[in-house]
Amino acid sequence: MAAVAGAFGLSLVGRDGELGEVGAFLNGVSSGAARTLLITGDPGVGKTALVQQACAAVRSDALALTGTCLPLTSMTVPFLALRSAVRAMPHVDGVARPSIFDAAEASSNVPVEFDDWLGTLCESRPVILVVDDLHWADRSTLDVLMYVIAGPESRRLALICTIRGGEVGDGHPLQRWLADVRRMPRIQQLALSPLDRIATGEQIAGVLGAPPHQSLLQEVFVHTRGNAYLNQLAVVGLRPDARHLSVELPADLRSAVLQSWRRLSPEARGITQIVAVGGRPIRPGELAEVLSGAEVLSGAAGISGAAGLSGAAGISGAAGVGEITQALHEAAEEGILDLSSSGTYWFHHPLNAEVLEHGLTDDDRQRWHSAFADHQECAIAAASSPDVESLVSVADHHFQASNLAPAYAWALRASEAVGVVGGVSEKLRLLGRVVALRGQLPDAAESPQDLLLRLRSAAENGGEHEEELCAVESLLEVVDAELAPLEVAELMVSRMHLRFSTGRAFLSVADMRDAVRIASADSTSWQYALALAELTHAALWQEESGVEEHAERALIVARAAGNPRALSYALTANAMVAIFGRRSDEGRAFAAQGREASVVARDFWAFVHASLWEANAQETWSSELYAHLMRLRREELVVLGAPHAYIAKLSADEANSYLAIGNWRECLLRLRVVLGSDPGPLADVSARLTAARLAAWQGRHGEAAAHLARADELFAETSAFLAFEFDAIRAEVFLAAGQPRAAYESAIAGATSAGTPPTMSEWLVPLACRALADQLVTARDVGGDVSELLDRVDELVEKFPSVIRDVGESTELWERQITALEQLYESEVGRARRDPANGAQWIRAAESCRSAMLAWEETYACWRGAESLLTHGHSQREAAVSALRRGVDLAEELQAAPIRSSLAELAASARIPLTPVVESALVQAGIPGLTPREREILTRVVAGRTYGEIARELVISEKTVSSHISNLLRKTGASNRLDLARLATRRAS
Repeated sequence: MAAVAGAFGLSLVGRDGELGEVGAFLNGVSSGAARTLLITGDPGVGKTALVQQACAAVRSDALALTGTCLPLTSMTVPFLALRSAVRAMPHVDGVARPSIFDAAEASSNVPVEFDDWLGTLCESRPVILVVDDLHWADRSTLDVLMYVIAGPESRRLALICTIRGGEVGDGHPLQRWLADVRRMPRIQQLALSPLDRIATGEQIAGVLGAPPHQSLLQEVFVHTRGNAYLNQLAVVGLRPDARHLSVELPADLRSAVLQSWRRLSPEARGITQIVAVGGRPIRPGELAEVLSGAEVLSGAAGISGAAGLSGAAGISGAAGVGEITQALHEAAEEGILDLSSSGTYWFHHPLNAEVLEHGLTDDDRQRWHSAFADHQECAIAAASSPDVESLVSVADHHFQASNLAPAYAWALRASEAVGVVGGVSEKLRLLGRVVALRGQLPDAAESPQDLLLRLRSAAENGGEHEEELCAVESLLEVVDAELAPLEVAELMVSRMHLRFSTGRAFLSVADMRDAVRIASADSTSWQYALALAELTHAALWQEESGVEEHAERALIVARAAGNPRALSYALTANAMVAIFGRRSDEGRAFAAQGREASVVARDFWAFVHASLWEANAQETWSSELYAHLMRLRREELVVLGAPHAYIAKLSADEANSYLAIGNWRECLLRLRVVLGSDPGPLADVSARLTAARLAAWQGRHGEAAAHLARADELFAETSAFLAFEFDAIRAEVFLAAGQPRAAYESAIAGATSAGTPPTMSEWLVPLACRALADQLVTARDVGGDVSELLDRVDELVEKFPSVIRDVGESTELWERQITALEQLYESEVGRARRDPANGAQWIRAAESCRSAMLAWEETYACWRGAESLLTHGHSQREAAVSALRRGVDLAEELQAAPIRSSLAELAASARIPLTPVVESALVQAGIPGLTPREREILTRVVAGRTYGEIARELVISEKTVSSHISNLLRKTGASNRLDLARLATRRAS
């Protein structure tokens, strides 16, 4: 097996299979199908080397861009990996480097603009974007990558991300990002395992220049467990005839890294430790300035005795650029550091930086962080326009040095700069630090309340509901309700919205009553109108009285106060009252006005709220029109520059509507928009429920359960969230997984919940009855007692003689859907009771579902109808065959694999051919002298269609079909239809 030189001086051995897999992935980029590859593995296992080698072997016209995420100790710089990838890009094909990351070209929508730039690049050639060490990525970078992954399928783009498996444990910021990405389409994963013993020996042979002794190989393999990076570090410096590892080599990763580092001169050891503290690539001249500016240098680079390497020499502040360059060069020669084309030095592997910095004492580490902070402060002072990275870096160095006052001041300044370039996540991180530090700095000019307001505003502008909720709750603790009642009332309303958006609690009537009471200190204020409007909102869901008066009063006060935010909520509250009262035209007008007012206020929560009720006034959610309305509002939010969380919510609702009518492909596209960046809990739950339903219908039971579990994880007391379809979808998922008992319990929980009926309430009773019917079938198959189950069916029918109707005025489509669901309910009751007329019930239900645009339910009804009819003898066969074939066609279009499989089994047992009708030129040419009509009929005979099916398809009578078949028998000499089909097929072939 040939050894190939890889990254960090590693020999790439034992990776033939993985190289082939990554190579095939990269070569596929030329086909125009965008894709993403996530490569995971232990630190040092060889992920980067594998990617580099695969990229080197890819077609020559592909453009490879590589960016590396750096640990930067506790620091994060927005878009760091993408910046490095872009800066390394040549000016090719007339496409210039994007300037969206530069402060001078600040953008508030980096994900979209970076994605557009990539799309332009992909038009001229295939593009490979590699992001190395994604576990160190800042949140802004993750947002951009999510958007890229969710982008168009047609472009020639391959994205490869390498991730340390051990770094992404519970609670890691990347964990949720990965959970979301792995459920997206066109995602491939490659888990890179350690090398086996044979490959480890080959790698060591490449390093030593000769095959190793078996004793050495055994020791290395025991210590490293086949980790390629540790293999390299373990044997560097050994003689080719060495039989054993150095006695000083510890068994764990840290010791292996320090073993390599220890071979450097004292000066080089000290210099590399200082570079590690700096946290980013550095030039020798810059490092010399840091050294000369440090107050305490002697011994600062020493590693504590606990690391086993105490006594490393200190670095003199008089060290010149030449000496520093020599030390850096020495470290580069030993494979510790890398010299970039821009003249900066950084570690071959970030593990070195981590280990070396952690090896310093706390005092030494803080002194060096102070030195870097002082140096960068001077550089910033000398610069005409300091870059964002420097501002963030100096803030973080001061924080790591425990310089509280400077850390506070620089974090404030850096937060403003980061916000200018669109780094919402980093701004929140820095402001969060400022708020935390403020408590330790009593003389700070900014008040805690002012800082919390800044934090709240930043979170609100970014759609970061969790952070906004924390800020709002903190503000409620520091704002006195007696001194500032209106501010407190507004905060209480926002807290309710945010608790809802984060899944903490459903809308609270009690909290809104308190908000109204507190705001009544000024009953002419906009805060009073806002509180009244949201009391109406919450009370409507709980079916409380007095809501109409609250809504009317809220609108009067809001209009008088002239506040667009309060006006938006008041108008939407009145829209809800009108819709609940079946005055849809009035409700639609109010909601439209509420949406317009929300745009003026730039309150996107209000925009989504009004948009949903505007759509509810026009059509049921399970319709193409509703999906269309959601798309229009989603596109409007994009134009308005709304945070992704709100765009994602409307896109999730759009996906749900498309799924309901059977357009699952469009549903998937919309779900991709949801997951284009972190959607926030509200949209995430909506998307998970839709994805769970789709996966359940299409037979991916594990995926369905995972999506549902994710939704349950995000929202507390899920059944209490009446605006969501938790119980109905949970029942569907359980039914698909063959758990009818759990499905029944879920459906009944939703059907008997307090307050206004939940979303998908119309489905709950039919699903409950289906679960009982499934249990009855199983019990009968094993000869069990079915009396208790039949009693439950009777109780269900008595308690729910019809399906549960949702609130609001009906539309024609909704009434058709109610009829279809009623007939599904009736059919399930008939199946449970073994009603002889059950087959006809199912056929009626299937026809109603077709009329109601309920494609999934129609497919299911066709299956049950064919199943029931085929058990009642030959007289029902014609209708059974028709239902079966219709079900097969639907199941194939919907990719409803479980029903397709059940129908195929049913067809096989009943000897019903499922051959599709294809106008085959071979069949037509096989028997000469046929008329066009006879050819049409012969094609259908070959496909196994009955007289009735042929008559319906060709819109002729069965008598006419019989006459044509008689002519065909006469012309061909066949004795019957079966013989005729065989003859036609034989001649055609």
